[in-house]
Amino acid sequence: MEENEQNQENEETEQLEKVDDRMEGLKRFVKERGWGPLGSGMFHILVALMILGFSGGEPPVTQPSIEVMIDPAADKLEEKVEKKVEEKIDLENPDISAEVPTETEAVTTAENFEMPGDPTQSGGVGGGSAGFGMGSGAASDGVGFEMAFVKSPMTMKGLYASRRAGGTGGRAGAIKRGGGNNAGEQAVLKALRWLKAHQSEDGSWPGSGSQTAMCGLALLCYMAHGETPASKEFGVTVEKAIRYLMYAQEANGKFKNAGPNYSYGHAIATYALSESYGMTQMVLLKEPMEKAIQVIIDGQQAGGAFDYNYDKAARKDMSVSAWQVQALKAAKMAGAENKGLQDALYKCVDGIKSFAGPSGGFGYGGPGNSETLAGAGILCLQFLGHGEDPAVVNTFQATQNLSPTWPSGGGTTYGWYYMTQARYQKGGEMWKAWNAKMLPMLISNQQADGHWESGSTHGASPVYDTTLCCLCLEVYYRYLPTYIRSDEVKRPAKTANEAEAKLRTEIAL
Repeated sequence: MEENEQNQENEETEQLEKVDDRMEGLKRFVKERGWGPLGSGMFHILVALMILGFSGGEPPVTQPSIEVMIDPAADKLEEKVEKKVEEKIDLENPDISAEVPTETEAVTTAENFEMPGDPTQSGGVGGGSAGFGMGSGAASDGVGFEMAFVKSPMTMKGLYASRRAGGTGGRAGAIKRGGGNNAGEQAVLKALRWLKAHQSEDGSWPGSGSQTAMCGLALLCYMAHGETPASKEFGVTVEKAIRYLMYAQEANGKFKNAGPNYSYGHAIATYALSESYGMTQMVLLKEPMEKAIQVIIDGQQAGGAFDYNYDKAARKDMSVSAWQVQALKAAKMAGAENKGLQDALYKCVDGIKSFAGPSGGFGYGGPGNSETLAGAGILCLQFLGHGEDPAVVNTFQATQNLSPTWPSGGGTTYGWYYMTQARYQKGGEMWKAWNAKMLPMLISNQQADGHWESGSTHGASPVYDTTLCCLCLEVYYRYLPTYIRSDEVKRPAKTANEAEAKLRTEIAL
């Protein structure tokens, strides 16, 4: 008798293990392909069939005059299967608010330092209603999307860890460590809400002759704040922006409505798509990211720089090149697998250094000392692991007395965007001096409705100025500073694996 019970228990255990295996496969299916009402229906049908299958092979056929006998052992097993299913996948009420472990060093944050705004409404870890299913429809309707969103936990480790809402390892701790304050974070939230209110119906934003570039810049602001399609307050806004970029991308990887100087708009849109994939790891974003990145790789000049419209003539452009570097690095760290991406990044080092002036600074079309591009050249080399290059050291020295002043006489929003990041990456007194001027300047010059208008940048518009100023105020938690890393990334000399490891380890973007 005991032997029979043991055999029955072993048989049940084996069957439950088979359920585990099938449920793991089903969970992967639901995660990648089964979002939305259709996926939910399929899920419940499959679970029912599995339960019937394990409880006795063929489903019993019921006739009006026949009483169907249920085997108590099978009924008991069915209950175990149902319980196992509930334990394995809880699609209706997943825990998406749990603390996410990070690689950021923990520091003590003052108890009275609170993040502004409603923590249930923003921060990238909420459970909104916007979503990414595998629905059908035309590109203009948002190909690959469905509004019925099944909540999914989002993990932001390492690169994106400091973008989480609150906590010593999240935004609150990063703001405190970097010298920010609640007023600055309030200004960011006002800007994000202004952008939300002024988003076009198709998901883009107007301004500066490039809907694609403005959409990319706005999306970068939301990504920097840890907002994804799962965010309650900004989820729909983020989803619409990503939809627009996917709709605007053509079969060859290029984007529509990118503006007359195409390489600017393309790089900014690619940058935003790359961060979107890196933040969410949503499978349907990987191919568009890689197609867009391939356009940049193919458009790189032999010397490593870039020009308008990805021309390969003698002319090169530092401003254009800086956006390409940011897009390439964001894609690399997000997991893009383009064959030529690694080599393109190494070539970028020489390309950026070709603009460095002999006494510091970076020029537009060659060696020079443009105040606007000083931060761009520094930031690019920092992102490429060459933050201690003589070109960087000399430029910091040449611009040590540079101070932001609104709206002119101390640079432009475009120049501030780069120099703010460059000095933050450097840290120390260089950053403290800049932050002491930049932070109150931007807070005091923000309009009551949340936007900025400097009029100091060529082709400036409210959306353009607002996104650049917002990104400046998000610098505290956007990227981990590089000053804790001392090694530089050299050209790969030994093995591809070693070069890959160094690039991932030493480049902070």
